[in-house]
Amino acid sequence: MSKVNSSILVTAALAGLCSTGLSAVAAEPPGSSEMDLGSSSCKEVMRMSGAERDLALAFVHGYMLGKKGTTRYDIEKLSAITDRFLDYCLDHPTENALRSFEKVAR
Repeated sequence: MSKVNSSILVTAALAGLCSTGLSAVAAEPPGSSEMDLGSSSCKEVMRMSGAERDLALAFVHGYMLGKKGTTRYDIEKLSAITDRFLDYCLDHPTENALRSFEKVAR
């Protein structure tokens, strides 16, 4: 994935999450739209549609920022992490998605 494309992807996904807020997530009824990155494999993330995957990646970036106790981020660093994660998942499809993201985000 090119650096420019992944920067746009991360920015758009984060902006989308910020603009929709938690009410959009809370309004979604439980069911097939629910996802748990903690139990998903890399293969499952890679099979998501573009918009679903963008949202999952934005979510996990936010999750990692929350774990660090910060709201500050560098879009180029997030883009590089996204690229490393996608490359890693292509090479390790059976590994846990969240643990893989944490591994490449260090």
